Amino acid sequence: MHPSENPDRPAYGVGTVVTHPQFGRGRIVGYERASYVIVFPGGETKKVAFFYQELTPIDTQGDPELDRIKQAMREVLGDYGWIESELEMNKRWRGGTLVMNPGTSGTQPKEVPLEAFFKKLIGVREKLRVLEQKINNHPSLAPEEKIELEGYISRSYGSLTTFNVLFASKEGQFRGTGKESDG
Repeated sequence: MHPSENPDRPAYGVGTVVTHPQFGRGRIVGYERASYVIVFPGGETKKVAFFYQELTPIDTQGDPELDRIKQAMREVLGDYGWIESELEMNKRWRGGTLVMNPGTSGTQPKEVPLEAFFKKLIGVREKLRVLEQKINNHPSLAPEEKIELEGYISRSYGSLTTFNVLFASKEGQFRGTGKESDG
């Protein structure tokens, strides 16, 4: 679908790599109202209207309609605490344990079931998503302030890419800002 066919619907799916004449190459990470949410190098996040003609796809991914439905469902389920982390966790880690061995002798190691750790990780991810939406929709923040705060969130996602091995599917993973694949 060409961007001008329906200005209220996305033509490109989440994960699509695009080029913008002013901001360069970026990746679509979501949708907000009638705009793409695109992360550019350095963690800079911009919203670009669906109807913007000069956005060029390089590597198309996802299905725009399905991605919008998934995003809406995630938001609703996350708001009500109904996201099942067990569905997102890679089977090979189920029943496993996170063991933290202290560097100080005489201190007990700490063991945490990976399911419990993963559930908390999912909670952090969902809270970051809600925070990102609240920043984007905040009526009194200046655009520069929004961009700065969104950068912190993007870098937080990047810091969490270490834990991507726990996810069953790439869609749920944390996405960093610099490399194509951080996990």
